[in-house]
Amino acid sequence: MLFTKLDKYIIKKFLGTFFFIFILLMSISMVFDVAEKVPEFLERDAPWSEIFLIYYSNFFIYYGFQFIFMLNFISVIWFTSKMAQNTEIVPILSSGASFNRFLRPYFFSASVLVLLTILMYNFVLPPSNRARLAFEEKYWRTHFVTSVGKKQINPGEMVSYGSYEIETQTIRNLEIETWKDDKLGSILKAYKATGDSTTNTWNIINYEVRVFGERDDQFYMGSTIDTNFNFNLTDIIYRDNVIEAMNFKELNEFIKKEQFRNSDRIPRYLIEKYNRFAAPFAIYILTLIGVSVSSKKSRGGLGINIAIGLGICVLYIFSMKMTTVAALNVGFSPLAAVWLPNIIFAVIAFWLYKVAPK
Repeated sequence: MLFTKLDKYIIKKFLGTFFFIFILLMSISMVFDVAEKVPEFLERDAPWSEIFLIYYSNFFIYYGFQFIFMLNFISVIWFTSKMAQNTEIVPILSSGASFNRFLRPYFFSASVLVLLTILMYNFVLPPSNRARLAFEEKYWRTHFVTSVGKKQINPGEMVSYGSYEIETQTIRNLEIETWKDDKLGSILKAYKATGDSTTNTWNIINYEVRVFGERDDQFYMGSTIDTNFNFNLTDIIYRDNVIEAMNFKELNEFIKKEQFRNSDRIPRYLIEKYNRFAAPFAIYILTLIGVSVSSKKSRGGLGINIAIGLGICVLYIFSMKMTTVAALNVGFSPLAAVWLPNIIFAVIAFWLYKVAPK
């Protein structure tokens, strides 16, 4: 495809404005995050080199690409509105170029960002997120509570726990059930348990065990015991956002493993998988909306177009959150939850394109 001066001009404006806004807004976000977290990092003796070279370098690209569709939309609104206010668009369309021809460099630029985002989501960000999450667990999120319900670890083996403390690697309120032929065989309850992820040895404190028999049950209890289970600490302890540290292949394998275990978090993992392609596609939709809204010179100037653009962004993000909540809590399809906002706003984009001045 040959590029004319018009194409090169718009592509330069598009990508130049995008990367300027990307760097500007992410830098501002970093300033606020530094003010909030650095005191806590220093309290836990985090080295300055790791704070900036590991945490904030990865923070910068992670949050930038999390909201890349919004940053792209603001960029399109910004420079297209300036072109309209400077009466650059009217001569282009009056010279015989169609509105579709005018859109071509926009969609070429959007395609560059879409391909870049898919590559980042599936292959570049996962190792970056792995380093960021490891830093957080070491110097920031050293204690968190999570409830997993009952989770199948192995065939006929169900595990649940109340909370996990990273600093001491301690699980509280551990329960392990074994089943055979749909009958409960035994149940172990422990007030506290510490697992070693390398040797797979567990130290159980204040425990009780009930073994169910045909006629009589057997009951044991004790203060402490060392034992081995058929699962590892890492099989039951992980944060929800650990999937952000998995590339496309690892994520698919992880989802298959969790489906076998009948995990109640499968919808969350599927949303992450589908979103890695749905979110980049939103760049096309919001680019078309941005050009359609801002290509006409407005009496309100640049400000009114930016306000409209931000309003559309808020509605888009709100619709994404609503469908995600529906998928996580009321059984809505994760695939539909991820793509429905795109479908709705694609229809809006097409309508705005039809009524845009040509």
